[in-house]
Amino acid sequence: MSRRRISCKDLGHADCQGWLYKKKEKGSFLSNKWKKFWVILKGSSLYWYSNQMAEKADGFVNLPDFTVERASECKKKHAFKISHPQIKTFYFAAENVQEMNVWLNKLGSAVIHQESTTKDEECYSESEQEDPEIAAETPPPPHASQTQSLTAQQASS
Repeated sequence: MSRRRISCKDLGHADCQGWLYKKKEKGSFLSNKWKKFWVILKGSSLYWYSNQMAEKADGFVNLPDFTVERASECKKKHAFKISHPQIKTFYFAAENVQEMNVWLNKLGSAVIHQESTTKDEECYSESEQEDPEIAAETPPPPHASQTQSLTAQQASS
């Protein structure tokens, strides 16, 4: 079943929700390039709906591997972007700077939290000596054993 087929009501308690403007993919010359959506952040998933009672999401983004930052290239005030180097960039804008900062913090936390849980699973090597990054960073003894454990912890986080 598609993740977009979930209604606002069925999502339950959200980590963050509210009205945001979303930039249209392709707007015609005369049409408005930004449309208002009810946006819900739940865990590492971001949904947007046409209204608060919608039965189906108009869009969905699974946030791992995306970055979240202010969109200074947009003319629209209080804009931010959710981007992925291989997939695409989504542009959103809040009504004011306070709302934008709340969304940036919540989305940033969702991305960071998800990265830390998935990276622990994805980063794996049989031993630190076989990992070329860790082996290159390891200074000579006597501090080698302490530094290896620190670089291993830093690499996994």
